[in-house]
Amino acid sequence: MAFGLMLFLTNVVLGVVMMKQSTNIIQELVRKNMLSLSNTAADILDGDALGALTEEDVGFEVYNEIYDDLTSFQNNIDIEYIYAVRKIDDNHFIFTVDPDPEDPAEFGEEVLVTEALISAGNGVAMVDNSPAQDEWGNFYSSYSPVFDSKGNIAGIVGIDFNSDWYDLQIREHTISIAILTAASIAVGGLIIFILISNIRRRFDFISNELSVLSNDVDALTKEITSRNDYKESIENNTSDKEESIDEAGDEIELLGEKLHSMHNELDNYLSFVREKANTDALTLVGNTTSYTERLKGIEEKITDKSADFSITIFDINDLKGINDYYGHQYGDLIIKAAADSLSSVFGIEDVYRIGGDEFIVIKENMDLKQMKEKVKEVNSKIKLYDETEMEHKGTLSLSAGSTAYNPKKDRNFREIFKRADDLMYSNKKKHYDHFHKMKETYH
Repeated sequence: MAFGLMLFLTNVVLGVVMMKQSTNIIQELVRKNMLSLSNTAADILDGDALGALTEEDVGFEVYNEIYDDLTSFQNNIDIEYIYAVRKIDDNHFIFTVDPDPEDPAEFGEEVLVTEALISAGNGVAMVDNSPAQDEWGNFYSSYSPVFDSKGNIAGIVGIDFNSDWYDLQIREHTISIAILTAASIAVGGLIIFILISNIRRRFDFISNELSVLSNDVDALTKEITSRNDYKESIENNTSDKEESIDEAGDEIELLGEKLHSMHNELDNYLSFVREKANTDALTLVGNTTSYTERLKGIEEKITDKSADFSITIFDINDLKGINDYYGHQYGDLIIKAAADSLSSVFGIEDVYRIGGDEFIVIKENMDLKQMKEKVKEVNSKIKLYDETEMEHKGTLSLSAGSTAYNPKKDRNFREIFKRADDLMYSNKKKHYDHFHKMKETYH
């Protein structure tokens, strides 16, 4: 009796802990998706134009272009509210562009200040930890800074997500976990019942009930594993289970195996959710979350002088022009093709998408000469892709900047990143200068 009670309490505690872990992971996944949307919206805006806007520009061409970009993004992504904001000081922000067709904010109207907005005003994108309420409703907001050509913060893009929508996303995923956890606890309770009952006297009854329970558990497991592209196959069938009952002659052992299997399935599901939270949805390479985690390890090695790595920053040339001319759907194909080329050369585990059109590759134990050879391989793959695969040939090209960690002068990763970023922008300028020269020669 005491053993059965201890087993049941352990099962309950384990179920509660795993429920809490899974809810936290799901919340993180939803928040990262929200942040990805605001980052993408910020990438499509012209920072120089946004930073120069004044109230007198309202209704004129430069204002209307930004207004149309925000409206197009809002319609394509199907979000409720999107707008541009300007920082006046740490606790003072105003609206600059609000494309809401029904009740837009005026240029210069005060914005409700939250922790996420202050963070974006300081250059770091962030999602609100709790909902805020103003005259437009109750919502969570995701804010991302927009930078001008000099790297200064020209403005902020805000996207509001209705708090009911946010809670619904969490609830739908949590219910799936709760079903599997509750089923696991129920099986644990049944084990206790069997331990304190006369197994032989009720053998036929328990065998029949066990068969029904096994089918129900399989149905619940298949329901869970069919969601969110989770495609783990389950290879059991009813006849096999019934044969196992007869051969084993021990319902407790079979129920214990079922309980163990269910816990394993829940672990697999949580691992799947964690992977989704660290993967860029479009390209399947690492996202900003996994990139940030990678940097923690790099910084530790820099501190103890054990670091040995090279990096390359890649930027897709003229993605905005491609989106404007061919449409965002084709632009997404360009982004994915770039990611596939990088992954095939460097390995998907070392490639991260850190912006709408920007990627970074981090290769440990690789010197700068080897890194540059790899970059040549990438360019060869992209050239072949442009020549053979693309509907609009010749539209995909990358500007790259490569550098390696130098223990004698690099104090942190930021210095290495800036060096690679400067090289990348220098190569991008050469690309555009060559393009304009060829255009003038053609005309």
